[in-house]
Amino acid sequence: MSYFRYIDNGLGPTKLFIGGVHGNEGADTLNLLKCLTPDDFCNGQIYIYNFDKTPYVSTLKEEFYSSKQGQRILSLIKYYKPDFYTELHSYNITHFDRLVGNGRWATQGVPPLIDCGNYVLCSSVSPLIRRKYFTRYDICQTLEFPSFRGEDLKLSDKELEKKYKFNRQDSIDEYLKFLRLITISSNRNEFEELVLRDYPKQVDLAIKYVKQLYDDDFPQY
Repeated sequence: MSYFRYIDNGLGPTKLFIGGVHGNEGADTLNLLKCLTPDDFCNGQIYIYNFDKTPYVSTLKEEFYSSKQGQRILSLIKYYKPDFYTELHSYNITHFDRLVGNGRWATQGVPPLIDCGNYVLCSSVSPLIRRKYFTRYDICQTLEFPSFRGEDLKLSDKELEKKYKFNRQDSIDEYLKFLRLITISSNRNEFEELVLRDYPKQVDLAIKYVKQLYDDDFPQY
């Protein structure tokens, strides 16, 4: 499952994509990353990683960044100094309501994830690294793909669709649609224009949440 890919698209921004950030999420994100082709990217240097299974520790905890996996990711960020940094995650679909609910403020001190449609969720990256390792001009995004655990693994796609009103291909298409806004953008202005065009309601939420989180004029991505 461990995967690395480098795309040399000449002069341009440096982009770092990381799947399999923690737990066994790499099993879900690998095929999504493999859907990307050189033509999906603007000019620049592209680095794509997908990691094997590691112990699950939340990226909202300092403990993660002192772990072997957290240190590995921080070393990549420090080495590449990306202009665009994207974490590809997956989540248990039964946690959808909790992840997009306001309860995250009380339980974890962070805003809800934002529903992009078809169970795809987005947010910025962990506040523990956003301002420490990146500038306000960098683009930092987390994308979450729905996955299944426990008894749901025994269900067919048709049964899952009935239970959750979930369509696997629609979720894949939605995830890749958002991901390609990141891959094709050459700078912050381009990305902001594209995401505002395709996800205006989500942009409004992102602006609201970042003001609540940082209490200043910090960018929402």
